[in-house]
Amino acid sequence: MSQDSNALEMIQNEGPKWDDGFDHDDVTKIYLVGGKTGIDFIKIDYVKSGKPKNGPFHGYSGGGFLQMFEIDNLKNEYLESVEGYYTNRSGEFIGAIQFKTNLRVSEIIGYSYWGLKKFKLAKHGNKIIGFQGSAEYRLKDLDAYFTPITPTRMEAQGGNGGTKWDDGGDHDSVTKIQVRINKEGIQYIKFNYVDKDGDPEKEQLHGSETGRGYTLEPFEINHSDKEYLLSIDGCYDEDSGVIQSLQLKTNIKTSEVMGDDEKGTKFTLGCNGHEIIGFHGSAQDNLNALGAYITTLTLTKLEYIGEGSDIWDDGTFEGVKKVSFYHNDGIVRCIEFDYVKDGKIETRVQGGKRGTGDFTKEEFTVDYPNEFLTSVEGTYRDNPGGTLITSLTFKTSNNRTSPILGKASNKTFLLESKGCALVGFHGASSDFFLYALGAYSFPMTSLAEAGRGAIHTSW
Repeated sequence: MSQDSNALEMIQNEGPKWDDGFDHDDVTKIYLVGGKTGIDFIKIDYVKSGKPKNGPFHGYSGGGFLQMFEIDNLKNEYLESVEGYYTNRSGEFIGAIQFKTNLRVSEIIGYSYWGLKKFKLAKHGNKIIGFQGSAEYRLKDLDAYFTPITPTRMEAQGGNGGTKWDDGGDHDSVTKIQVRINKEGIQYIKFNYVDKDGDPEKEQLHGSETGRGYTLEPFEINHSDKEYLLSIDGCYDEDSGVIQSLQLKTNIKTSEVMGDDEKGTKFTLGCNGHEIIGFHGSAQDNLNALGAYITTLTLTKLEYIGEGSDIWDDGTFEGVKKVSFYHNDGIVRCIEFDYVKDGKIETRVQGGKRGTGDFTKEEFTVDYPNEFLTSVEGTYRDNPGGTLITSLTFKTSNNRTSPILGKASNKTFLLESKGCALVGFHGASSDFFLYALGAYSFPMTSLAEAGRGAIHTSW
């Protein structure tokens, strides 16, 4: 069982305790019932030994909203974390909950008004497989059981020669790859990894350093700046069993072709929506075969600057199609997002158009799926009781930039992660104002820069 320090603050001894246990494969469905006073009732269904398991009821259902969050285990979706808000007014209880899987983030379920305390149940590199807590007439406490996430092993591609090697998949990321080539093909390949704590690991070399060859410049991956290794294209000679060339792609850049890609059998390592975190293969005097370990790419929450009124969170979607907002008196009053989910438009509206005077409507349209929203830059000013957003500027993956929409003020914020698209928004608003704006980003797996230059060497 694991939880972060914020969650520890909300542990209560009051109320009947319950424990669903930790002997499950995955979480499949979570049912919540509640009202304006908070979450009254929770029920969690699991998969155990490959079969569905209905969980028991916890709390009291006296009416109110009913929402269900379903996790598609058949698509290798699993629950990574739970965030929520709680209060100790009139006895401590949970007011709202939000779920994050390896594929998406839910909207906030319940009520998360200003002043509530926040908690989070998460453990890096792990998934949730069970829950425990306490509940009586309301859900008072929630904690989780975790188990490590097992990466997917992609079979090695290439020739049959050499001795097998395996770096494993228990790394957080690949940070550097260097290749040496000779007249036979790839002579050796070197990998640098970071572990789950973000610390560098010992460099791994596969192949031979002896004899004549040419060492290429290392290909570096800036893991700390949300750069991820997405795929490797290569080719190998079936007669010699030696890999002839490799080309590396991240969500930000593409390497030159390393070696000779004009002959041989081509192969690709990688899977859309995943990053490569480890390697295995075979090598002797040269690199004969190369395989990979992959795991799901991570959604990143870009926090907002500012505060005020009710907190909202739209969760995440496939992309953003259009953003509209209304302003007057130099203040953004209301914002509207057209998201894409399963090929259909879903609209979310935050804020309101109450007040005096005429409103000016601004719109920015994105040509999704041929274009992604990549950046929102805004300005805001301080106001008694919170902050007020005054202008917004949008940028896309096609290098389009909108004019400044609204009335710019002197304080700025930026929602952007290099090589990533913005796929959802969160923030704070009331019926009168938009106080703060944050976003979710996800690596643009299909928009890596193309770099097709090849390195060839004469012998």
